[in-house]
Amino acid sequence: MNHGVIPMTVVVAANLTGWLVGLDLTNYQSPAFAAMNLVNAVVFLPFTVTWYRMAILGQEAMTGRGLFTFSNREGRLLGWQFIIVVISAITATAGILFIGAIIGAVAAANAAVAQALSAVFLGIWAVLVVAIACRLSLVLAMAATDRPAILSEAWAQTKGMGGHMAAIFILCFLCAILLMVPLQIIAVTLTSALGELSEGLGTSAEVVLSTIVGACGSLMVLVFPTTLFAFVYNRISDSMPVSQGLSQAANNGGAATRQHDAPRNIQGQENGTQCDAETEQDLTDETEVAIQKLAKFTDGKPTDTAADIRLLMDGLFASFPMPSNAAIEGVDANGVPARWITAAGSDPDRAILLLHGGGFTAGSLTSHQRLAADLSMACGARVLLIDYRLAPEHPFPAGLDDCVAAYQWLLKQGFKPGHLAIAGDSAGGGLTISTALCLKEDGIDQPAAMITMSPWVNLACDGETMDSKAKQDPVATQEGLLRCARDYLNGQDVKDPFVSPAFADLRGLPPLLIQVGTREILLDDSRKLAVRARADDVPVRLEEWPGQIHTWHMMADWMTDGRRALGGVATFVRLYMG
Repeated sequence: MNHGVIPMTVVVAANLTGWLVGLDLTNYQSPAFAAMNLVNAVVFLPFTVTWYRMAILGQEAMTGRGLFTFSNREGRLLGWQFIIVVISAITATAGILFIGAIIGAVAAANAAVAQALSAVFLGIWAVLVVAIACRLSLVLAMAATDRPAILSEAWAQTKGMGGHMAAIFILCFLCAILLMVPLQIIAVTLTSALGELSEGLGTSAEVVLSTIVGACGSLMVLVFPTTLFAFVYNRISDSMPVSQGLSQAANNGGAATRQHDAPRNIQGQENGTQCDAETEQDLTDETEVAIQKLAKFTDGKPTDTAADIRLLMDGLFASFPMPSNAAIEGVDANGVPARWITAAGSDPDRAILLLHGGGFTAGSLTSHQRLAADLSMACGARVLLIDYRLAPEHPFPAGLDDCVAAYQWLLKQGFKPGHLAIAGDSAGGGLTISTALCLKEDGIDQPAAMITMSPWVNLACDGETMDSKAKQDPVATQEGLLRCARDYLNGQDVKDPFVSPAFADLRGLPPLLIQVGTREILLDDSRKLAVRARADDVPVRLEEWPGQIHTWHMMADWMTDGRRALGGVATFVRLYMG
């Protein structure tokens, strides 16, 4: 609300001040008129940017944002806005000059015909220019969400939509003008009533009210077309390539990825490994076999309580043998039970804090010891696996407090922040972000990187894929997640950023890796987290692994993709932790 009210108030105040000092703001040929319009445009810029963010990224994207606080991406958005205006102006001018030349020639023969043709040609040309501007406007949304902002791609993605967009744009503009009519009627009525009391009062009221109506009209003219552009972007965004810079750097370092005929592929797939049809089928078969093994293990076992899930997780994942070269050492990390898991050859000066998953109510040192060993071996770093307190016995913020305490313990052991990373799967992925948020709030140095595997970052469980992927996800269910959320929240607001970091202000957090399977009901969590991170200038790499299931990394013994995903984690860690 403030992002609209404050600029409008400033615009009204500036115009009224100009009127009070005697500036001529009604004559469009006056320098004062041009200067005031420039001031109005600059003041309304934050509103335009904010509206784009809200329409494309959601209301939560404005949390903690100052009115004139622009990220680098928003600065690029404004730059592209200027470019589109220039292109439109040049196109319009060229067309008008050409039409003028034709009409001039016709006018010599028949002035009446020339006048009629002029109206028709200029009308057609105006619609054409609007259509061009509308199609190019897609690049604004691309810049706002950190996609590669390329005019040629914006043009290609909106093929066949120019006419429709132009028509809707003009309707939006007309609707904005029509909505001003009631305001104008009210202003005229009040002015007339006050004028009967005093001529001077009527004149003053006319200026004040007309200025307010004009400012409201300007806001509506901005809101309607911007909403149109955002709507078009949201409809076609799935077919657009994602940001490449970070992913190319990581892939050039050796990240293992594979291409797949899916709507949204692993980010940076250009440098990935192309699988042939036979290999692709083998990978799919591995996943199906893993799902069958999971079903066989869980068949007939109770899953109604947190205690049931704990026994199930410990029993399943403890069945994976530990590597013979992994050393295990129990420690007390600031009062938090923990284990050092260190593969042979690991750098003693580099460490990963691993926060296990389990819906905040399950998971343990037993269930995640093998994942810790695999991470240590892949990344060449020591892994500190902690046994943070679980709900429902210890609801929020007990577990999060333990995660922060463990990170502080690592700093006290002499580890440099630049040689540390925080990693987590599922609920542990959410805790990874929440821990970094706590560090930011407390002024503690951030780690070099964050790694999230199938992260759960929105405890409201209202993402689109909660429904669309419900029949495809063999591991997680919305009902089960909501039950865990109730146990963990214990009355806490579900959109508290420390509970659901998908709604947090992520500015100032370290580079983030997100790995998620396309069969997961939590897929939408990862996508929203990535969008939020990009909007907040956090370097982020989103990997959507086609056909994979929740936390498939835990089953690396069964699936090649599990080992490949861990290889991608290793590349990311080395990229930022050195």
